[in-house]
Amino acid sequence: MRLVSFTHYAELYGANRSLLEMLLELREQGAVEPLVVVPREGPLTKRLQHERIPFRIAPFEPWMSERYYGGRLHHHITQWLRHERAARKRRNASTAALKELLPDLRNWKPDLVHSNSLAVSIGWRAAQELGVRHVWHAREFPEQHYGLTYDAGRSGYGRALRSANKVVAISQALKDDLGRFSVPADRVDVVPNGVFRASTYASLAKRERVSDPKTFVFFQIGLIHPSKGQMETVRALALVREKRPEARLIIAGTGRDRELQATIIRSGQQDAVELAGYVEDPISMMFKCDAFVSASRWEAFGRAMVEAMACRLPVIGHASGGTSEILHDGKNGLLYVKDERDLSTAMLKLMDDRHAARTMGEQAHLSARENFTVERSAQAFGRSLHNALMP
Repeated sequence: MRLVSFTHYAELYGANRSLLEMLLELREQGAVEPLVVVPREGPLTKRLQHERIPFRIAPFEPWMSERYYGGRLHHHITQWLRHERAARKRRNASTAALKELLPDLRNWKPDLVHSNSLAVSIGWRAAQELGVRHVWHAREFPEQHYGLTYDAGRSGYGRALRSANKVVAISQALKDDLGRFSVPADRVDVVPNGVFRASTYASLAKRERVSDPKTFVFFQIGLIHPSKGQMETVRALALVREKRPEARLIIAGTGRDRELQATIIRSGQQDAVELAGYVEDPISMMFKCDAFVSASRWEAFGRAMVEAMACRLPVIGHASGGTSEILHDGKNGLLYVKDERDLSTAMLKLMDDRHAARTMGEQAHLSARENFTVERSAQAFGRSLHNALMP
């Protein structure tokens, strides 16, 4: 099967790592011959080149964005017009990119087009132009998680989703959300991401921890963004340290860190919170920590959370989105419902009983190892691709 996959960015974050791992596995099985289309060069294209997966650069744009409104009614009108002009500009850029790309794709003769995210529509448009079937990968909650607005409006967005021959959702929560747009449930397959190969899980099970018994270090990693909850974790840590001053927090990742830094300073925790920036090897850092926190609202899956589970860390997650499907409260992790007070209670629970925390981490590893292997995910994704081609 010749498969063209359109992905929405060129970095090697969760969605692209998952795509790359599945394509490599399916190619090794002889199930697909992949071609990847990206909007620009970056770490992903370097990895694709290394793995000898062909790719094309096409400067397409997303079909959703953040929209801010403030002031009086006449300000709202001006802001709306500015947002609409920006949307038109993005649409025109994607149209031009697709026009230039189409001759190459027609020569390549794909059997199927795959969009690796809901954030871009160029894959859907390419499938229509090529007259081939289309699979849409639902990897995010655009509205709830990122506060994005659809350039085509909810009705246009829903029509595009319903036109897909198959939608692959990375969690049941995402599949349920697609029901808001009347996407037929029998057209949506739930395929959780594979995070590691089975052999890697086995290796991580034997790796020794090197954490300091005099402190208790919480770890959080990901894009620094209001939706990811880093500031809530910092506020929770301040509450924890009123009772347990040995608590520490490491936050890895890049993004909007100005307000986060201000929150750390306001709470007087400069010595307790480390902003590690981009971390090349987060797994090694996890083995130096005692617990993992995911304060993200409406996380579709939570790859970093599963990586932490694989490293035998107890995980605290917010009870929303796909997180509630991965964590079973009190067994392989802890779920909290409301705000930093609830989160601080869960953090203290782990600190007050290190033995129970370690046991929870071992259960987390077993759960991740059973449910989230690359092999299992690729096999299910391959079935979805095959079914999308069925008449």
